[in-house]
Amino acid sequence: MRQLGGLDNLMIGGEMPNIPMHMSALMVYETGGKRGATALYQSLQDNFEHLVEHHFPILRCRLETVPLQLDKAYWVEDAHFNPDYHITRVALPRPQNWPALYAMFGQFHAQPLDRARPLWQVMVVEGLDRLEGIPRGSTALFLKIHHSVVDGKSALRLITGLHSPGPEPDSPSLITTLPEEQRGEENFQAPSWWEKYGRAWWHTLERPIDMAATLVKLVPQLLRGDDSPGGKKAVSVPRTRFNQSLAADRVVGHVRMELAQLRKLEKKYHCTINDIALCVVAGGVREFLYTQDELPTENLVTLMPIDVRRKDKDGELGNHVTVARVCLYTTIKDTGERLKAIAEDSSQGKKRSKKAGAHAMLRLVDDVHPAVILWLGQWLISSGHLDDLPAVVNTVVTNVPGMSSDAYLAGAKLIDYLGFGPLAPNVGLFHTVSSTPDHVNVSFLSTAELVGDGSVYHAALAQGWEDLALLV
Repeated sequence: MRQLGGLDNLMIGGEMPNIPMHMSALMVYETGGKRGATALYQSLQDNFEHLVEHHFPILRCRLETVPLQLDKAYWVEDAHFNPDYHITRVALPRPQNWPALYAMFGQFHAQPLDRARPLWQVMVVEGLDRLEGIPRGSTALFLKIHHSVVDGKSALRLITGLHSPGPEPDSPSLITTLPEEQRGEENFQAPSWWEKYGRAWWHTLERPIDMAATLVKLVPQLLRGDDSPGGKKAVSVPRTRFNQSLAADRVVGHVRMELAQLRKLEKKYHCTINDIALCVVAGGVREFLYTQDELPTENLVTLMPIDVRRKDKDGELGNHVTVARVCLYTTIKDTGERLKAIAEDSSQGKKRSKKAGAHAMLRLVDDVHPAVILWLGQWLISSGHLDDLPAVVNTVVTNVPGMSSDAYLAGAKLIDYLGFGPLAPNVGLFHTVSSTPDHVNVSFLSTAELVGDGSVYHAALAQGWEDLALLV
């Protein structure tokens, strides 16, 4: 049997009709036309069958919940699993350019996954003939997988496993080993009636004791006044248009940053690529809100997820993350000074997240009864109090690096990779930093009510990068 962890179950219990809790990726391959697209589609089916069989058996598992949310859900093998159901093939509609691809991907991301089946889906999109910077006849791959199954790091391992290091037909997969915890069919056997309710009864008795022990570890941190494991002293977060109830549609876009320029900025300002990406987002949000005459006089704040998985647990399923709040210093007009301030705040946030409190907070989430989470979510929605909650952050910026060397699928080279995460209640803007061997992307996800068709926000984000590039 395999039961979901506390944070994984939160992704299930906290999901709302307008806020699906999955993550997704958009990958582009140089296939050279329809023949290459067909080869990629066929190879993709074979590669997924191999991954499911040898590396990610959870991809053939569906959710089995416990009635009344008496306990966390289980992953059980789907007896009717068919990978063909999860993989589809379509053509990009005219005018076959970036806006058309963004629109199609936004629709793909907006659709919740079918909980009666394993929680992942793939779409092959051929006919990318008029995308600026992309060779004619290229093919895109849309991947969507529920956040309860993987976090950013394990999702990258899955994506890596689809690829090989060379274009040759017999080139091996980029991953070869299966994490110890995923070996064995017994991990995904369905619990019996007695096991399911017996474990629920025992866990109900255990939770208060476990929670008390976890709180004891958190008390010193709480007495210091820290507001979160990766956070800092309580700060005022201004409310913006992104801090409101969300529609069900999704709008996406991205900005490309050349690695050579990023390296120069790193050297000049003694910062990281993630710091630069945070500054790009700060500049973009600042410019966008300014043009709407909505720029607050207080600094905007972003949430930054941080992986806390131990190195010896690389490849482990589920979510192993904590978070830090980072000030975006949108009140600073000078781009260089803003970058310095963000780099300092980001560095401090990462240090705080590595303290023991970060892991204790994850254990605390695990100790909360799942029925409480479900009841609280339903009450907030039905009562209308969800919109009354104070703003905690204005946006999210997560870093999910891509592969550091060239990668191929069916002989087609991967030439671009964009990541996207889920929106959250009252947080209607999400950014993902992703990379290829020669460039880094900052992608965004929002709704039409907040950013229109995305073109204005895209231009603001691009301006944020241009302002930084001018510094070198």
